[in-house]
Amino acid sequence: MKSAPFFLLLLAGLPFTSSAQSSTSDSMRQRGELTGARPSGDLLARPGARAQAAPRRADSDPIQQHLLNSDVNLARVSAHQLPDLYERFIATTRDERRKWSYQDWDNAGVVLARLNQRYEQVRTELPLEERLRVRTFQGEFHTLRGARQVKDKVE
Repeated sequence: MKSAPFFLLLLAGLPFTSSAQSSTSDSMRQRGELTGARPSGDLLARPGARAQAAPRRADSDPIQQHLLNSDVNLARVSAHQLPDLYERFIATTRDERRKWSYQDWDNAGVVLARLNQRYEQVRTELPLEERLRVRTFQGEFHTLRGARQVKDKVE
């Protein structure tokens, strides 16, 4: 009967866990980080690094222009242009990731969050094959970022 008090304590905590999970996912969805893939989060960020970053206008961001190899306003991009933008983004990430700093990874995460926001708005207009391509690019970014985090911890 030693497990009975533990079981009651566990049952008492269930309402709190569900509210904590829903508020976290709601805040992440509002920031454009949840689109069915892993949230970008701050895997590589140092404490307070995001707070120091100056806000930028999304439509004239030089970092976004560099990562996408294009000067586009993501708020107005059509659904059929998005897979190509994701492909450009991941190609730049593959090419430059080895020399990126923590801030570079954070900046790339912000650009990915913007892409994900637009994707969430227009994804139903894309055929299944294109949605799968986008999901693959999203996953590859998170894999590359996670690999960098592991590498930094090992070294």
